[in-house]
Amino acid sequence: MTLNFKGSCLTLLGISVIMVVGLFIVEMPIAVILIAESVFVGVIALLRKIPYGQLQESMVSSVVAFITPILMLLLIGALVASWIIGGTVPTLIYIGLKIIDARFFLIITFLMCSLMSMLIGTSWGVISTLGVAFAGIAGGLGIDPAYTVSAVASGAFVGDKMSPLSSSVALAAELTAVEPAKGIKSTVSANILPFIAAVALYIYLGLTTAPSGQAHTQETEALMEALAGEFNLGVLPLIAPVLLIFFMVIKVPTIPTFVLGIIIGVLESVFVQGCDLKALTEGLMSGYNMAGDPAINELLHYGGVDSMASTLILLLFAACFGGIIKRLGIITCLLERVFRNTRTSGGIVTGAVILHTICFAVTGNYYAINSILAPPLNDVFDKNNVSRDKLTAVLLNAGTGISPMIPWSATAIFITNTLGMEGTGYTIFAPVLWLPVILQPLMALFSRDNTRSQ
Repeated sequence: MTLNFKGSCLTLLGISVIMVVGLFIVEMPIAVILIAESVFVGVIALLRKIPYGQLQESMVSSVVAFITPILMLLLIGALVASWIIGGTVPTLIYIGLKIIDARFFLIITFLMCSLMSMLIGTSWGVISTLGVAFAGIAGGLGIDPAYTVSAVASGAFVGDKMSPLSSSVALAAELTAVEPAKGIKSTVSANILPFIAAVALYIYLGLTTAPSGQAHTQETEALMEALAGEFNLGVLPLIAPVLLIFFMVIKVPTIPTFVLGIIIGVLESVFVQGCDLKALTEGLMSGYNMAGDPAINELLHYGGVDSMASTLILLLFAACFGGIIKRLGIITCLLERVFRNTRTSGGIVTGAVILHTICFAVTGNYYAINSILAPPLNDVFDKNNVSRDKLTAVLLNAGTGISPMIPWSATAIFITNTLGMEGTGYTIFAPVLWLPVILQPLMALFSRDNTRSQ
């Protein structure tokens, strides 16, 4: 038997208690917290006389849905490592240290990541390439890592929410049966002010917090000399990102694009950097750690297939947890209660944003939550004569957009692991992520079509 509204709320409360106690009191690893939550909801399901076989089937189906993200993670780990060994990332860092004024570093980072994410449509691709490079440049310039990561993540998710090439946009449009262009237009309306706010914030932070002084200049020069000593820098290592962007612009599927990017990185590692195959294969697995200068190893120790192991484990546990939640009927029960007495456009959109945000915060998985919530929400929007493009925007703003803010989500874990950041405190400096979730309901509540349906 599935849960009623009271049982669903109590279960969510229990999950929240486990999460809070585990994270902030016991300080347990997120993977262990997910296991504890899965056991908790699993026991509830068994007490509700749901056969174990059905629970296992739900967990397996949820895991199967993650096969593509899992493959992408493994490929991204190898891609980042190949671009570091091949000299692409070191060259970008060298150029950045040479020409970027520390005062304007954050705004340049944000705008460049925004542009690239609009061109290629993947936040993870931007974070694992440009993001890694900017993190290295920030280390050389002495920029606060929290500011840098916030600028990278903000820019990366501009495109993930609003690029025609984004898989998130394609999924949201498919689930709501809306033309992608129409869904993007609705999403843009709640993101214009956050984008402007981000530009102003990064200009302000850059002008007021950028380090200066001769000591910083000497450190930067020493780092540039070390990079030039370890790598053959120049135009050739930059072929990889140019071709990667080209492949994505011509709409080569993401997985083949990443494979091609790895191949290019491997060729550059061998023929441009002169790396032997044994060291190269070890680097692809474990990340870069082959420089003679310890400072370079510390700066560039990113990537590698092994670096994605913890993220993959979390994905699997999150999928199992989400499968049990779905089988318990918690989502369906909440939908029925939230929209029972809501008939206005503003109320429908506001309810959808709140429900989606809560469900995503509990599960940390927007792909699963989008797939679970979209079909019943389509019916709610249609029944109340609310355009589905607004639901598309809800899925993108309250799912894709806030994913870096949920510490146990795969996206947040990927960002922190890839860019070497502890925790998600950086998101307070990223209005592009959280402000649209506030603005979309407000815009819906005060819009002209916020009328009661007949």
